[in-house]
Amino acid sequence: MTIKHHLFLAAAIAVGVGCSSAGASGEAGMIRRSSMLTAEEIAKAHADLNTAYDAVARLRPNWLAPHGANAYAKVFVNGQPTGELASLRQFQAFYVASIRYYDVTESTARFGVRGGDAGVIDVTLRSP
Repeated sequence: MTIKHHLFLAAAIAVGVGCSSAGASGEAGMIRRSSMLTAEEIAKAHADLNTAYDAVARLRPNWLAPHGANAYAKVFVNGQPTGELASLRQFQAFYVASIRYYDVTESTARFGVRGGDAGVIDVTLRSP
């Protein structure tokens, strides 16, 4: 191999390593995804002491911001429509298994017209 090939190979490896670590939180290999909030992440941040709304406000505040022309995400719980953002206050964060944000395109594909025009925050509660 020539020096040119070695440099290309080294650059390709560096890019691959950089991309594979994107999104990692750096602690014990836990992956942090901006569209997902897990029970473990909520507990680790001690955000499980209040409501699901409080946990989202603390850990993913951009989900609560208006998307588009003053349109806010709709809330679904276990795949069923529940209401507006304030409905997240009905659930204690301790009972949350995961919370996922679907943008407009994803929410339309998953929930159809019920997904609205600003995305969906889908809460999955722990089984009793």
